[in-house]
Amino acid sequence: MVRKLRHFGDRLREEPDKFRFVLSRALWVTGLCRLITFSFPAGYRMRFYPSAISAGLWRDRNFRSEDADFVAGYLRPGETFVDVGANVGQLSLVAARRVTSSGRTIAIEAHPRTCNFLRGNVRLNGLPIEIHNVAVGSECGELFFTNFRSDDMNFAYAASPRNGSALRVPVATLDSIIGERPVDLLKVDVEGFECDLLRGAAQTLHNCRCLYIEDSEPNLRRAGSSRVELYDRLSEGGFELFHVRGKRLERVSVQAAGPLTENLIAVRGSDLPDALARTGFCLA
Repeated sequence: MVRKLRHFGDRLREEPDKFRFVLSRALWVTGLCRLITFSFPAGYRMRFYPSAISAGLWRDRNFRSEDADFVAGYLRPGETFVDVGANVGQLSLVAARRVTSSGRTIAIEAHPRTCNFLRGNVRLNGLPIEIHNVAVGSECGELFFTNFRSDDMNFAYAASPRNGSALRVPVATLDSIIGERPVDLLKVDVEGFECDLLRGAAQTLHNCRCLYIEDSEPNLRRAGSSRVELYDRLSEGGFELFHVRGKRLERVSVQAAGPLTENLIAVRGSDLPDALARTGFCLA
């Protein structure tokens, strides 16, 4: 209890709008948050589900806005977006509105509770988003998934937990879900399981033009992989990797890795001019 209070106090000191932060926690704990929906300038709405991402977005519509801005800036009507680690679905909602009914949005979320929140947000907006409640890995089967209250911190792992607190979830390969369909933008945020996902995504990567993928050294190491493996797998697939520095793209190298956790853009050299034109980025 003391640790929780100390953590709450630390978070409160960091928050610019302390009243709204305390209110969001009160709404979350009481369950009253589910009665609230809120809108975004891009035209979609979300429900305030009892989840960390929902709470962050309700407090501040610009929470993690760089991700939504990239997805909206890159995609065009009629294209295909695949969202692996979709959480409560914000980026899928952004994408579905951007690609319109002539395009396709596929949202994949492993945690059953979080996936139910995702489904609720999709229903709220009446958008044609294809949803898969599975983890994504190197082969089909099942694995264990943490069940933390903070939904943005849950992750997959292969070994059975000693305390029995984790969930068993089904696993599919990305290739088994996507097949031979072309993918214009693939977003991947699976808390360190990225390399395992890529092992089961050879066909999808072959048909993919651009990736927006999390690079977290601590998470990758926890999953038994590393930045070097992540970079190598994407490079072997023909992709060039870039850090995002404001509106500039800077080439990734192992010798000059970025922060411990960041999102990278991976694009083939032949598709780089188009990606720059779409997003307004320039090369550093």
